[in-house]
Amino acid sequence: MTDAELATVLALARRRGGGLANVGHGRDPASVAAARAFVAAWPGEIGAIVSWPATAASWLRPACRLAAGNPDVWVLADQAGAWQGMGNRLTRMPEWRPNRTIAFSGLACPALPDRMGDLDGLAGANPDGTAWSFHDGKLRVTPSSER
Repeated sequence: MTDAELATVLALARRRGGGLANVGHGRDPASVAAARAFVAAWPGEIGAIVSWPATAASWLRPACRLAAGNPDVWVLADQAGAWQGMGNRLTRMPEWRPNRTIAFSGLACPALPDRMGDLDGLAGANPDGTAWSFHDGKLRVTPSSER
């Protein structure tokens, strides 16, 4: 995670509603570091901080904890392949909304909607600070001039 990536994640999260953020992350060192950096820099309130393993029999408990509490925004840090199980569980949670979710660069994977279904509105940041989002099942990068 770079300073530019963190700055963009923070800006996107503020635009999505600010206030209360639930933060979720995989257990690899880069995801843990990104989540910690967000929590340290976030000017609003942090609700839940939830981690999950890359493989599990069920991701029900961490998905329930992450989706709970009616946050203004969810922030995710993980790698696409490792998040697939947790993400599949999360997409079945009626409380979770991809359009109120911001992610670090690990989830900027063009194949993610094909593997998981509707992720429209899920947005995030690349290491260079450019923003990305999923719309109509496609990953779109926002040119810096349009942010």
